Amino acid sequence: MLVAEAMQQESMRVSAIMFTDMVELSTQVRRDSALDNELREEQRRLVRELLSDHGGREIKRLEDGFLVEFDGALPAVACALELQSALCARNECVPDERRVQLRIGIHLGSVVHQDGDVFGEGVNLAARLESLAPPGSLYVSEPVARQVRDQGLGGMVRLGRGELKNIRLPVPVYRIDPPGSRSRSWMARLRELLPIRARG
Repeated sequence: MLVAEAMQQESMRVSAIMFTDMVELSTQVRRDSALDNELREEQRRLVRELLSDHGGREIKRLEDGFLVEFDGALPAVACALELQSALCARNECVPDERRVQLRIGIHLGSVVHQDGDVFGEGVNLAARLESLAPPGSLYVSEPVARQVRDQGLGGMVRLGRGELKNIRLPVPVYRIDPPGSRSRSWMARLRELLPIRARG
């Protein structure tokens, strides 16, 4: 019994868990399986590239997104905001039917590692936050907000009950918006990462 408890303790840690979910803006995408697969693959390449830049660990790929683990809240939020900025820049230079958005949720909490997967409150709350987030937005829990509040990553808004459609969570929820101006040229970066097809 003591050995089992020790093993469980070794597998537990506090991590920042991020869920992403891809949302297509065009209804015709689902009817065109080739286009749907192409957009999913573009999204996967972009997410994986930025994960490696920020030290994120891909736990598993989901149908429309990813479950990712970070050692702290700061790299998780920086990665999420960079993803949203990159997709915003991408959507400005592609036809409407190729536009996509991500909804992202991040929570900092205890997780348990087992057989290459993660479980626990940290995972459950991050998934709930992602499901609440509108397309193109980032929702985080209060533990995340506390750690990144003074880092200048973006605008932070504590959401009220009405904005969450009366859904109550055990922690307050915040929305973090990317800064209005970015120092990096995302158009140049995206051309390296993705086969951007410009309008007309």
